[in-house]
Amino acid sequence: MRLRFTLYTLLLSFLTLTTPSLADEPSSFAREEINTWPSYPQTLLQFNYSGDLLQENWPLLTAGIQLPWPDEVFVQTMMGKFPLLSKQLIELADKPNSHPALAPILKQNYQPLAAAVQQVWRLHYQGQYQQAYELGMKLGPAGLLPAIYAKLIHTSFLINAEAKESKYSEIDIIIEPLLPLAKNYDFLIFGDAYQKARRLELMSTTAATASGLLGPTKNALRLLHKQSPNHPLYSAMLAGIDAGIIERVGGFIGGMTYGADEDGAIELFDHALKQEQRLAVIYNEYSQALIRLDDSEHQLKLEQVLQRCINLPVYSAEEALNQQVCLSTYTERKHSNES
Repeated sequence: MRLRFTLYTLLLSFLTLTTPSLADEPSSFAREEINTWPSYPQTLLQFNYSGDLLQENWPLLTAGIQLPWPDEVFVQTMMGKFPLLSKQLIELADKPNSHPALAPILKQNYQPLAAAVQQVWRLHYQGQYQQAYELGMKLGPAGLLPAIYAKLIHTSFLINAEAKESKYSEIDIIIEPLLPLAKNYDFLIFGDAYQKARRLELMSTTAATASGLLGPTKNALRLLHKQSPNHPLYSAMLAGIDAGIIERVGGFIGGMTYGADEDGAIELFDHALKQEQRLAVIYNEYSQALIRLDDSEHQLKLEQVLQRCINLPVYSAEEALNQQVCLSTYTERKHSNES
């Protein structure tokens, strides 16, 4: 049930997401205390995607979430696809205190807004998560989803265990009213499943079973995988949640109640790697799933997956954080075996 991705995901059409009250309170969700976000570690690789570097590397950076380049054409297209959310964006743009990139859309000039959204993603991939979140929240429907994605990744890797639940719950409050406004949008459904899976991960087995989240989350991921069987993160996240179910309730009950299958989970991960072999997130999630399933039965496979993860070249802060977990897992297991 552990997917650190790339709510990324999260999770997300970053150009069309909002809540019904966002136009009235453009900063209503950006009320967290200043300087409460732990920084991306200086000890990890640092990344620079200034200027044209972001667009040049976009296919690689988004190999997991598979989003198109957010230029002005895409902004206009998405506004047409989601008219109710477009209306809210226009209302926000007409307010005197709105972000400067919003007002030009009133004259059908979408370039400044596209550039601002690109900056949100630039900050995200450079590991500047708080700045990405704050800028995205100021852009209303256009920036809400990349803002959420930045917070999902930051919470997953850089927030201590005691605070994770409240951070994921804050994201849940934002996402829930969006679902009926952008029905059948895969990235939003994925982001919602991501944050629900993270919350389930923090619960006891009794609490997770009673939460009512497990079945719907599993079903949402199963549908995403059915609709896009070659999407690597859909396969990986579905496999991860199956592994978590088996860990909690066992293979028999997990299979009977939730359709979770150990061999099926491993096949899904192998399928994900056939689609995309460059992402540390997939290897990281695969290794965690193998440990959940029973690492004593998968020692060789687990070591191979971890070795591949820690030797990958990584191209973003998000992937570097995943790789760091792989390295920590590998080191801990090595020390344990030697002792």
